[in-house]
Amino acid sequence: MRYFFQLLIILPLLVICYQIYTFTSSRTGTDRQNRCQTLGVGYMSIGILALIEREPLFAFFGLILIMFGFRLMAKGLDRIDKTVFIESYNEKE
Repeated sequence: MRYFFQLLIILPLLVICYQIYTFTSSRTGTDRQNRCQTLGVGYMSIGILALIEREPLFAFFGLILIMFGFRLMAKGLDRIDKTVFIESYNEKE
């Protein structure tokens, strides 16, 4: 019965976290970089704290949040101006 109540708490939190994740990753420019980095660090922190609980449901919730955090931080490090590519190296310059 205890796992049922934990699921009732974790599933809505996971849906809300996913909605915030998709909203943040749909931004553009420097706004996307700042929001993704901030939310990525926040998700990582909450995920690590969820791993402390040592309950299987909280551990999976924590791992999912850590994966969201890594993904958001990677999107936050993406370049804004993508006009120069490595493949277009001009040897004459």
